[in-house]
Amino acid sequence: MTEEFNKKIMLDNISFLLNESGKKIGELETEAGVSTGYISRISKDEKTKPGIEFIMKVAESLNTSIDTLLKVELGEMTPTERYLVSFLEKLNKDTLDDRLDWNIESADELQRVETDMNGYVDHPLLSYETFYEESECEYPEEVSRVVFISKSFDCRTAINGDCFNLRLKNNSYLYIMNISKSVHNVNDLDAFAKEIWMYTPGVGASYLCSNKDVSPLALLVENLYLTVSERTKHPRIKNELKYIIDSFMEDDISDDEEELPF
Repeated sequence: MTEEFNKKIMLDNISFLLNESGKKIGELETEAGVSTGYISRISKDEKTKPGIEFIMKVAESLNTSIDTLLKVELGEMTPTERYLVSFLEKLNKDTLDDRLDWNIESADELQRVETDMNGYVDHPLLSYETFYEESECEYPEEVSRVVFISKSFDCRTAINGDCFNLRLKNNSYLYIMNISKSVHNVNDLDAFAKEIWMYTPGVGASYLCSNKDVSPLALLVENLYLTVSERTKHPRIKNELKYIIDSFMEDDISDDEEELPF
């Protein structure tokens, strides 16, 4: 890892985060287990690269992720972008800690969504649209179907793989959509994207960010998708079930006494 990062980005981020937090550089060096003046010395010596243990302790002390510390130029971001960095980092960490209950929406499931008899689509990100799409003919062809109108490809969007949703407060949902252009060449790398959207009742669907963004948020979006995709392959136990299992492990199989009304 230490050979793959730009040391200047790391040092700039340390300076930025120290200023944001009000923490002193000497305090950080103590928490990272290095001598006073260490950060100054490595900044002046181009050949010196910090070890992974130092990087991990600095990231922990500054309450950020290793990827953000090494690869995201925080000082160049807008306040909104930094706000989303914190949001994406927490999503990733809580997913790794098995604290979030992500739901899988497979490509096959989403591609089979249809309208009801009133033309309504029972999915907050999908709608029935009529538009022109590239075809084998010389001219675009008019098509009508249920689609996800993405930020990257507009109506001309196809579901490329597993997508995920997460219920948040007040029946709001966060969506990670794995998409592609509906018509594209096999080797067109720009034809694929991961987008993060939020649906809020009364507000509707709102785009947040994607791995195609010009900003460094792209890296965090990609990392979050990979984390969620990997974690959902493993079993999770709901809290209600964990309570029963934990009780059994303590040799407690008796029913709880009902609380008496006062």
